[in-house]
Amino acid sequence: MKKPLRLKRFAKFLLRRLNGDRPPVDEPTTGPQCPICGSRRFGDFRNRVGVRCVGCGSFERSRLLWMVLNQIDLTPGNRPFFHVAPEIGIARRLHERLGSSYRAFDFSPEIYERVGLPVARLDLCQDLHELTADSIGGICHVHVLEHVRCDAKAVLRQINRVIAPGGYHVFGVPFWGHRYREDMSPTLTDADRLSRFGHEDHVRAFGARDFMEHFGDAFEGMEPVPLPGLVDPGTAIHANVPQRALAPLNTHHIFVYRKLTR
Repeated sequence: MKKPLRLKRFAKFLLRRLNGDRPPVDEPTTGPQCPICGSRRFGDFRNRVGVRCVGCGSFERSRLLWMVLNQIDLTPGNRPFFHVAPEIGIARRLHERLGSSYRAFDFSPEIYERVGLPVARLDLCQDLHELTADSIGGICHVHVLEHVRCDAKAVLRQINRVIAPGGYHVFGVPFWGHRYREDMSPTLTDADRLSRFGHEDHVRAFGARDFMEHFGDAFEGMEPVPLPGLVDPGTAIHANVPQRALAPLNTHHIFVYRKLTR
């Protein structure tokens, strides 16, 4: 089966990291610093200047995710924490911190084989219903739902079902335009998807104006946790994360929900 473009590109990036593509030894001593790996060097990505960490490859959303995860209890009641489509730098840090309570998953875990981290297969469309309600301490996933070829709201509901009371659902989605749109037709070409959803491997685009209208009721029984209460603007800027990422409904934003006790 042909690998999606996202998997091909990510696999190439992993190989570069594993083959010694590391930041130079003459690291700057001042300026923004990646909170994940400590590098102060940031490279360009496409048309964006100085956004990708040279040390671990993280983007703004990944660095913000790591800062959020450092502020919350990931394993309430000693339940496991799930990390879907794990960012390598974060995965390594979480594995060191949580040990066997950390569980990494991906739809195509083979792309992580040379990284040295255990990543199991998880199909968000098929496997979540097999998990027991209130059985995990929390979960994070960033820029995953736009790839999922099933009902995204149903996936969110299933994720929230399996989180234990007091646990957190931490996630991010890319926003592309004002209104939500979706087309999972296999007949769409890569060019069609790029034009309609902003990427050749996306099946939907999230709208900044109607996200809660489409997905808000998937979070019944969950309380939103304001991001500025977890990460202050100065800390974000020092991590090379724009201050606007702390505001809701933008592509860099990280949603944080906590499951209420019954």
